[in-house]
This record gives sequence, structure tokens and C-alpha cells, in this order.
Amino acid sequence: MKKSNPVPPYMNILFNKLYNNKVLSGIFDDERIVKLGSLGLKKKIMSDLLRDVAKNAHVLQIGLTFGDELERIYQKVQKHGKIDVFDISDLQIERAKEKYARKNIEIINYNATMNWDEKYDVVICYNLLHELPLKTRQKVMDNVLNSLATGGKAVFIDYAKPLWWQILRFPLFIFNRLYRPFAESLWQQPLENFCFQKDEFRWQHTYYGGRLWQKTTAVQKILSNEDVKKLTKLFHGK
Repeated sequence: MKKSNPVPPYMNILFNKLYNNKVLSGIFDDERIVKLGSLGLKKKIMSDLLRDVAKNAHVLQIGLTFGDELERIYQKVQKHGKIDVFDISDLQIERAKEKYARKNIEIINYNATMNWDEKYDVVICYNLLHELPLKTRQKVMDNVLNSLATGGKAVFIDYAKPLWWQILRFPLFIFNRLYRPFAESLWQQPLENFCFQKDEFRWQHTYYGGRLWQKTTAVQKILSNEDVKKLTKLFHGK
């Protein structure tokens, strides 16, 4: 697998201070900061995520994360499992290779908008999609779905549209407008609407903290909607 294209300009404009600053990255990698940033919801989110990951699974994650998320997935898949991670930030890749040097986690400099051939049991996008422009998000999500092995599952964890009573709804709206310009689109429609092949998969949504966060999973349908219609007509004569 060849090295990815250069980092997109929007990444350098919006996230340069976070992802290309060694001191800041070290601070945000502290698990206490991660839990604070998740508003105390990470424990539940991680518990649900780990249920989607089987022992000995072959896992791909799109984008590196701060905190202990990858470590906990590694503990779940154990020594006979395998974890690949795609990222395009040289600093984050260097940091992760040092952090996971003795674990079966391969950090790969690769842009997930480009196609790849390998198939995975689970593909995870953890807190990534809100950072991506619409067309980039669509391409990444479709590539994720295309990379699932038979019976595989895609897991997307990201922002959702908070319920009307959620006290942080308005502050988050302002924050997104100022610092996360692509996040607002996640408030406007379900995640699967960003995929061209959404009808080929079964989607399940779980929400946290009055819909501050969501976990959306996709599993390929055994039968397409058209197949179901044909079988219904065959057996019921309608």
C-alpha cells in the first residue's frame, strides 16, 4: 500500500494546532482530558463499541485517536487479532508508532479517500466524520463499507443533533460554527444518508447524553430490498 496523498489544505487550516503540535497532542492524549471532552460519556460509548469487536478480529480504524481507545480494542482482539490504522498526519503517526510499538497494531500513512483491497471484520471511524467535508465524508464512508468482509460491521462514532432539552445544544452549535464547520451537517440527517450504497446495509443507531453522541453501525444485508419483494410476491402471490 503506497503512502497517501499530502494532507488536504482544510486539515492544515482547521486542525493544524491540534494534530501538528507535539505538546498539544500530548496533552489531549491524556485519558483524563479525553473523558472530559466526551462529557463523561466515553465509558458507555467504549463499552458498546467493544461489543462490536470480536476476539481475534481483523480491525481497521480510520484515523488515530487520543486516549486509550485503540489500546482497549487491542486488548479485546488479543494476540491473534490484528489492528490496522490509517492516518495522514506525520506527527500523529510518529506518536502512535511509539505508543503502540510492542503491540500488533500497524499504523499506516494512507488517505482513506483512496480505495484499498484488504477486507476487515470491523471497520471503525471514531470521532472522525465531523472533521470531513461532505464529498470526502461520502468517499470515506463508501470505502469503509466496501472493505467489510462477509458478515463484517462498520462502526461510526461521532456527533449527533442534541435533543431540544440538552443544555449544551446551543453552545455546541456555536462551537461547531466557529471551529468545526463540517460538523453541522451531522445534525441535519442520519449518517447513512452520506453513503451512496446505504440501501445495501442494515443500520442501527445508539445515542448518548441526550443525543450529544451517536454510535451508528452498518451490516451488509443478506438479501436486498428487491430480493425481499420478489420472495414476498413468490410466496404470497402479491
